[in-house]
Amino acid sequence: MRFLTFTLLFTALSISAFASQNKEQVRIRIQSTNGNLDETTVYFDQGINSTYAYQEDAQKIVSGVAGVPVIYTVTTDNIHCSINGYGTYSTSQLVPIGIVIDESGTYNLTCPMLDNFDPTSIITLEDRTLGVKVDLRTNFYPVQLDTADAPEGRFFIRVSSPSTFSTTVAGCTNNDAELHVTTDPSVIWDSYELFNANNDSVGMFYNVNTAVDFTSLAQGDYHMVRKYGAYSTTSNFHINGTYIAASIGASATQVVTYENVAFSANAINANHFEWDFGDGTLISGVAHPDLSYYQPGIYMVTLHCSNDHGCSANAQIQIIVSQSVTGIKEETAKEVSVVAQGKNITIDMNNPVNASAQMQVYNLLGQSVYNTPIVAEKTTVSLDEQPVGYYIVGVKNGDKTSTKRIFISK
Repeated sequence: MRFLTFTLLFTALSISAFASQNKEQVRIRIQSTNGNLDETTVYFDQGINSTYAYQEDAQKIVSGVAGVPVIYTVTTDNIHCSINGYGTYSTSQLVPIGIVIDESGTYNLTCPMLDNFDPTSIITLEDRTLGVKVDLRTNFYPVQLDTADAPEGRFFIRVSSPSTFSTTVAGCTNNDAELHVTTDPSVIWDSYELFNANNDSVGMFYNVNTAVDFTSLAQGDYHMVRKYGAYSTTSNFHINGTYIAASIGASATQVVTYENVAFSANAINANHFEWDFGDGTLISGVAHPDLSYYQPGIYMVTLHCSNDHGCSANAQIQIIVSQSVTGIKEETAKEVSVVAQGKNITIDMNNPVNASAQMQVYNLLGQSVYNTPIVAEKTTVSLDEQPVGYYIVGVKNGDKTSTKRIFISK
């Protein structure tokens, strides 16, 4: 009995019609020493039945072509197919292969197309007569066949299920995350090795055919290299974290009195910020505040960062403030007077007022609570709606700016 060899075009069209774009397929090829060949295809897709269905499978048809080897798969209800569909799999799948030849000799069995298969699935050809298993991702199988050989019961294709993984989150110590990897027990991988973003090895397992855990991981990017004989594949992973790393940025660390310093919280995983500027000024809730110092000295600025996961970190930076003796900063400090009486603030410019002159009032959270243009050399405003406490007043007149911390009372 012989079978008709389907053309590659028909095969491609059939699989396209029978399966979704997410299918994974194995094409098994047999080729004789004189170059004659045949192919059969097994595909895996959601909702496909392993028994024969004409909407999903293509039956191998009898033919009388001489000198051409014939290969086919066998469905679970014993139908010979050139295209055979299986459902998605969580464990390894074993597919029987049938081979018919009319000339004894050496034949090569290969899998020429595995690109659309999950790289962590191993495709193995099993020759149960000789007890040989061949990884078809990296090898082909040359085998001596005789016309008297039984067409079925000797060769099988085993497709292992893909590895899966899950991760935990690195906590406040940033050394307690885990990567959990499952493995199909039908395949023994030579090794699993995990590398961090610096390509440093952080863990390794040998002879893997069960679930493994990589522990004590920090937040960051990782890649794992799996090796199976001559075959290897790499998977990328990312570990999230809740730990906080903090430092302080400053526009300058050596300034003169009344010079504005822009601070920034350089923090990872933080969303709460508390500043102590060393001169009695405390600001909360602002990641990037500005401040001017009015007295010379050495000030230690402390930043406390925290998040909703209970993690926290501190950072410090030293600011050296010298007395301004020349230049714009001194001139600005002398020209503008800011005085608070009760909830009234009086601004005395002591110089002609620029058309763009403006006053801005901030609370210690860095939020603007009042602003107004300044049109006269002396201006008084009332903050009746604001609570008692410290505020920062900024006055801009042309290219000169002055800031002062004040206290408003009842």
